[in-house]
Amino acid sequence: MFDRDVDYPTAVASCDDDGVDAAIEWCVQHMEDGDMLTVWTALKSNLGNCPKLERLVHRNSNVEHVTGRGGGYIRGKGPVLMAWADMDDIGKLMRFGGRATRALCVIPAYDEAVRPWVSAVRPQVLGDGSAWEGAVPELDPVVVEAMKGLTLTVNHNNTISAGYEKDMVVSALLALHDAGIEMDGAGMQGWALAHGWSGKNPERLAKYVDDINVGKRPRCRPVAREDYIGRLRSRAAGGE
Repeated sequence: MFDRDVDYPTAVASCDDDGVDAAIEWCVQHMEDGDMLTVWTALKSNLGNCPKLERLVHRNSNVEHVTGRGGGYIRGKGPVLMAWADMDDIGKLMRFGGRATRALCVIPAYDEAVRPWVSAVRPQVLGDGSAWEGAVPELDPVVVEAMKGLTLTVNHNNTISAGYEKDMVVSALLALHDAGIEMDGAGMQGWALAHGWSGKNPERLAKYVDDINVGKRPRCRPVAREDYIGRLRSRAAGGE
């Protein structure tokens, strides 16, 4: 079994000038000798939306710009500054650049786009942090136990849209739903990202949850044991 938790420093920055300045400074502080600072945007043209980031890229040889549409591959080890990103973007980064990422700072496309990730990861807040004040709903402890089990048993190199991985995930979600346990798709996507799920799997997980919550039952081969929910409840209560 492997601990898949994100183990590098993380930060979230506001998208105003103060937030961008703080994000750049934070990333520079997390650079080591020989590092490359990677600025990530979804599209190449997005860089022009922020003159400060554009200057950072064009004036420094140890700063590289990569785009999600171009694959999002991180070629040099070092901190990553994701600008105008959402949780799907973070999943893509973790798939194609997770091993090279020394630290991650996210400037969100909009606050709600990454709120579940912020709730799960608890990153350092840079710039205007008012968006992250106040209580954030937490996942049901039984759901958390289910997610812990899936994290350890699913092969994260495979898609959860087919085969054994789909059977594991969907049968677990259906069992939770049938037991009347509340599931939050976005919250579970944020938790998954915080615990090493990558690529499209966190996004697909949220879609399964949202579909099941509105009455759909994705097809799968049932693999959950009859005592599955009981065991989850016991673990959530500290019984195992």
